[in-house]
Amino acid sequence: MDPNLLNIGFIILILGVLAALGVLIYAVMEIRRLAVTLNEFIKGTEEKLYPVLEETELSLRSFRKISDDASRVTENIRNLSDAAQDIVTNVRALSSVVNYVGEGASMRVSGVKAGLKTALSVLIRQIRERRI
Repeated sequence: MDPNLLNIGFIILILGVLAALGVLIYAVMEIRRLAVTLNEFIKGTEEKLYPVLEETELSLRSFRKISDDASRVTENIRNLSDAAQDIVTNVRALSSVVNYVGEGASMRVSGVKAGLKTALSVLIRQIRERRI
């Protein structure tokens, strides 16, 4: 082989390696710049998302409190409904007792009325006959 051709091949090989090394250095620098940009993007996104996360946490606490309050209100309404049913039951029982007492009193009054009517009738008859 020709030594000039070998030298030219060696020079082309060195130039190829240097070109590849240059491309590799450029790629490493671009990757580094991309990593810095990506890191800044992540930090910016994190700074923007942090208040949203805090607000979300506060909202969830508020929703939990509202849910607990709604549960308490529901329980209170159930208790009120039970109390109202007890009151209705007691009023019905009282009404039954009053009706029973009223019927008994009505019967007594009717009896006394009939007795007084009969007694007055007898008294008037005896006065007319002058037995008294």
